[in-house]
Amino acid sequence: MKQLSRLLLLLLLTVPSYAFSQNLAQRKADIDALKISIITTKAELTPDEGKAFWPVYNEYEAEKNSIKRERRQKAQEARANIDNLSDKDIDDLLQNDFMLRQRELDIDKKYFEKFKKVLPLKKVAKVYAAEDQFKRELLKRLRDQGD
Repeated sequence: MKQLSRLLLLLLLTVPSYAFSQNLAQRKADIDALKISIITTKAELTPDEGKAFWPVYNEYEAEKNSIKRERRQKAQEARANIDNLSDKDIDDLLQNDFMLRQRELDIDKKYFEKFKKVLPLKKVAKVYAAEDQFKRELLKRLRDQGD
């Protein structure tokens, strides 16, 4: 009986966390689907263009997200320790942030050239506009959920 109680308790503790992680995975999949839909529609990508474009775009996003994670992590660490940092430490943190933002810009430039190899220039411009529209739509949906 004790073992059954422990097993039930273990199940009750793990099922919500499993459901939560599945919910997060589903939300990420929904967000990704929204982004693909908006970019594909607004940039008017043909199926052949999509086949050439999406692998390049996915690489682009992976590189950008890596930098964004690093910036976010360093910013959180800095905020948590700001009162204990010397002026030199703060200067180093800010210089590092400038360097990370420059790397982000370098990635943008690099992939702009790659995008131009797989899409006409007008469609590349439409991709950037569609990204902005996606961000606005995502923020709107998040605000609507909060109400």
